[in-house]
Amino acid sequence: MEIRKLLLRAVVVIGILIVLGYGVFAFKGIIWGPRIILIAPQSGFATTSPLIIVSGRAIRTKNFFLNGATTTLDLAGDFSEPLLLSPGYNIMTLEGFGKYGRSKKKIIEMTLLTSY
Repeated sequence: MEIRKLLLRAVVVIGILIVLGYGVFAFKGIIWGPRIILIAPQSGFATTSPLIIVSGRAIRTKNFFLNGATTTLDLAGDFSEPLLLSPGYNIMTLEGFGKYGRSKKKIIEMTLLTSY
């Protein structure tokens, strides 16, 4: 009888854990929201070339913007966009909006070095 109660409790606990685990998996877009992974360039980047390629991945985003302009993502969420820098200090803003109204913003600072 004691083993039967212990086995029943174990089955109930495992069932509850399975339901909770599935709930987290199913609602991860609501729980975690969008995520932006920037591959290149990193913040603090300095270059002598005015044209750079901004690349990375946007996860769980419905709309994605680079400096306020809509940017296209492939099926995996990867993006790669050319960006023309102004001489001196530049600020780039990446912003992603999720399906459930949450947003993520990344600000990257770069410097275009000029030689006179």
